Amino acid sequence: MNNQLMARVLFSNKLVTEAQIEQYWGSVTPDKDIGKILCKAGVLAPQMYERVAEHVMQMEAKTAKPVAAHAPPAAPASAAKPVPVVPPVVPKAPAPPEVPHREKVKAAPEAIALEGNNPYGAVSADVQVEQVVGLESTSMAPVSVVPVEEPAKEDKTSAASEAAPDATLPDRFAVTSGEGDVKAPDAVTPATPFVQMLAFARKYNATDIYLQPGFQIMMRVAGTQHYVSDAVVENSNLDEWLSEAAKGFADGYVPFVGRDFSKTLALPGAGRARLTVTWEDTSPACAIRLIPAESMTLDKFYLPPFCNDFLSLKSGLVLIAGPSGSGRSTMMTTFGETIAASRPVYMQTIEKPIERLLKNAKGIVVQKEVGLHALSGEDALRCAIADDADVILFDHLESVDELWLLLQAASAGALVFATASGNSVLEMLTRLLDSAPESRRKALAFAIAEELKGVLAQHLIPVVQGQGQILAVEAMKVTSSIANFIRRGELSQIPAAMSASKNQGQTLDDSLQSLVESGYIEGVEAWQRATDSRRFMAYRPDARGKGV
Repeated sequence: MNNQLMARVLFSNKLVTEAQIEQYWGSVTPDKDIGKILCKAGVLAPQMYERVAEHVMQMEAKTAKPVAAHAPPAAPASAAKPVPVVPPVVPKAPAPPEVPHREKVKAAPEAIALEGNNPYGAVSADVQVEQVVGLESTSMAPVSVVPVEEPAKEDKTSAASEAAPDATLPDRFAVTSGEGDVKAPDAVTPATPFVQMLAFARKYNATDIYLQPGFQIMMRVAGTQHYVSDAVVENSNLDEWLSEAAKGFADGYVPFVGRDFSKTLALPGAGRARLTVTWEDTSPACAIRLIPAESMTLDKFYLPPFCNDFLSLKSGLVLIAGPSGSGRSTMMTTFGETIAASRPVYMQTIEKPIERLLKNAKGIVVQKEVGLHALSGEDALRCAIADDADVILFDHLESVDELWLLLQAASAGALVFATASGNSVLEMLTRLLDSAPESRRKALAFAIAEELKGVLAQHLIPVVQGQGQILAVEAMKVTSSIANFIRRGELSQIPAAMSASKNQGQTLDDSLQSLVESGYIEGVEAWQRATDSRRFMAYRPDARGKGV
């Protein structure tokens, strides 16, 4: 059975995904084709496999050439041509290079089609399929993270001599820190260069910058937004800022009008920042998150004492949840660096994208960015497992397939920290289990109960009188009783178990209560964020907008 042909048929008819074929491709043997393997894995229905296999065999029979020993005498060049799989196609006149051109092809008599662009091998010359000029620009083209042009012949020797002996990626894949000195201006205007605007934001401890045409420059300081310019931003200003920011992209990406993106940049003297651009017609809106250059120590987060037990784990999974902008990535990397400072470990990070550059004085740290150093989070996780990493930091968990691989890594002996969505421990765990199909939900619950060691759900809350932000944390150490609740799917019992076991759990409401009593936050902030708002009803604002 022609496995490449079968893979094309399965992929083109959307019976399986490219990722599923790639996942099981390595298991193909002479006795087991890709279809049988997918059936055994439960990905493909046996009835559909039989139909596809029959179709592939018909195609193979049509395109097979007779054995030379039994072949009839060769016909003259003018004799009848071999019968193709589909009727011959008369191509149209070539279109300009930038406009893809399709040749019209009749549908095959069977209800199974073939896609001309084949990511699993070269298309047979004997099989006529749809051809598209410019397929390399489509999403279905063979994947290459960053195409690298081969140097001219006369430059090959010099290029090879200049390259590092162990270099496996081009120079533009290098992730820079953005170190250097740039003097921060006393004020910013739409004419201020991008790098100086970042320096100004760092000078005044801003965490975010917002740029939008028709509005003034806005920055977020201590959780509150402030306008920092008098003049409004115009499209021409944004074009100049984007051109300057693009110089800091590690992959050489060039912004395109109408194409949204989110990337980390590093400009000398401005440090590292994450730039997110969304387009409204031809007008871009930019949100910039400044990434701290310095490490933080774990004691500055004032976590419950039992959270320090996560540092001594040799394997297992620790999840960090919270709303966007709550410092989940910072918390995860702080755990990683604290562990690396205490014992020699081989640590791999998988980020979307890389934010702060980590330090590991006693061991090795490898930071990988999805889309830059790996095609997907799943691919990067498989590599980390194969590399036998001691510690894996994964930011951000987005699919159940990634979750299975995280659990697999923990089961294989790695200590895994991962960030996920969810405002509370209960909400996050519920979302994770609900993401799995019903048929696999029980197996996932058992796997989580076995490998999960701890969960944090954090919120950043403004400190009184605008003095900054402080962390409110819901934390849980997974005990045998908690694991049993997860295994049985009784997640609603977990908050009560956390509240009852003070030395192994802390609810968000307990954390908020402590911050209010200590005078760090206003009572109304606790009332707005509490799981049980009745506990903070005394701080509910009245009709005049003031605390009662």
